[in-house]
Amino acid sequence: MAAVAALSAAVLVLSGCGGGSQAASSGSATSGEVNLIAYSGVWQDQYTAAVIEPFRAKYPDIKINYASKRSSAEMLSALQGQKNNPATDVAIMDNSVSTTGNKQGLFEKIDADGVPNLANVAEKFRDKEGYGPVAMLDAVGLVYDTATFPEAPESWKVLWDPAYAGKINVNAPPSLLGLSLTAITSKMEGEDYTKSIDSAVTRLKEMAPGVQTFAPNPDEYQNVITGQTVLGLGQNARGQFYSDQSNKKMGVTFPKEGTVYQINTVNLVKDAPHSAAAKKFIDYALSAEAQTAFAKALFYAPSVTNAELPAEVKERVVPTDGSLNIVPLDVEFLSSARDKWTDTWKRQIITK
Repeated sequence: MAAVAALSAAVLVLSGCGGGSQAASSGSATSGEVNLIAYSGVWQDQYTAAVIEPFRAKYPDIKINYASKRSSAEMLSALQGQKNNPATDVAIMDNSVSTTGNKQGLFEKIDADGVPNLANVAEKFRDKEGYGPVAMLDAVGLVYDTATFPEAPESWKVLWDPAYAGKINVNAPPSLLGLSLTAITSKMEGEDYTKSIDSAVTRLKEMAPGVQTFAPNPDEYQNVITGQTVLGLGQNARGQFYSDQSNKKMGVTFPKEGTVYQINTVNLVKDAPHSAAAKKFIDYALSAEAQTAFAKALFYAPSVTNAELPAEVKERVVPTDGSLNIVPLDVEFLSSARDKWTDTWKRQIITK
């Protein structure tokens, strides 16, 4: 019996050592590496400090390699190029773009067995087919120079006001900001953007001559802070952050006609080279600890129900309780219409 036991143990050891290339590449849940693709700039800085560094402290044997991109569209393009030989494990991107990735077979479905904290994500923020859930929420806002506007503008119509012609920046599609403005303008014109944007295009063409730049440089926030422009499109989270950084030189507001959610999902890449460690990272990203820390750092609203925000943070993140006037953005439609809308802006709206 002792001999049989010894032989069995030896077989188990050999089996563990010879797990093959798949086991070697996947790694364990608490060791190895994770190749992450996500946003650049201040988003990367704050996410690294609030989420990635604490994750590294908790799991010191997992290395995070961060590949930064300015937009979700750039991330999608990179992932499409890797489809037959993935080099990325996790992608954090806008849901209108991740929906396209789901359709193209770029992402895996996940469940609470592999990612336990998925159970804490509000039901409305989980993908109905089981793909990557919402990781954080924000909304499109109007950013403005507080010296020019001691009181926040109440309406998007200020973008058409000739008094500010030449002092406006608008991020054109494929930026989500420009796509969102298209949907918002359609609503203002009494139009259903899923059927037609003709009225919106006519109205946006009237705005175009007053726009200083459709590609703000260095970005839409710094343009306002430095006085290059006095109005622009932006996102609430970054707007709140830069408002603090600029000693309130810039403000951000949600006009009365409504706004559009900007929703980021966290996604597991199909055939990810380090899937076990990737799931561990996704699970941590969906923890109350990580979601609360990022809300404090960059004013993104959590998607999990067990995150508790301090009152001074909660009043500055985008509300998700139905109190904000939201123009519903049909992400399935937008993922198919993005290229067409972008082309329409290039041909009919952008005049310089």
